[in-house]
Amino acid sequence: MKNKMFIKYILIAILSFLIDIVLFKIFNTIFFNFNNNIIYATIIARIISSLFNYKMNKGKVFKSNNKNTLIKYYILVVVAMLVSAFTVKGLHNIFSNIDAVIIKLPVEAIIFVGNYFIQKFIIFKNK
Repeated sequence: MKNKMFIKYILIAILSFLIDIVLFKIFNTIFFNFNNNIIYATIIARIISSLFNYKMNKGKVFKSNNKNTLIKYYILVVVAMLVSAFTVKGLHNIFSNIDAVIIKLPVEAIIFVGNYFIQKFIIFKNK
């Protein structure tokens, strides 16, 4: 049962990540001439992908009937988004010859693991 939950979480996360990374690439290209293009692209992509992720995690992964999950979830999204955006931007400033999408991959992997435990034990925990 626990493995099944984690496998579902991984599958939903992969779909959410694909949505996020494709949108990040699109918006990073659109905003290329802006000074903070990575920040803008991260924020817009994360908002869109998080809507999908929230709905799927609440209903399919954690099967939570707790009604007070949306605000907690979006606090986590904002914190994770800011950590991602500023970490990717900082690393891209250091390693400017590496595409921001490549830098984003390991950053998001680390955030992913932390998010699972926070969602499982804090956000979607059934009372």
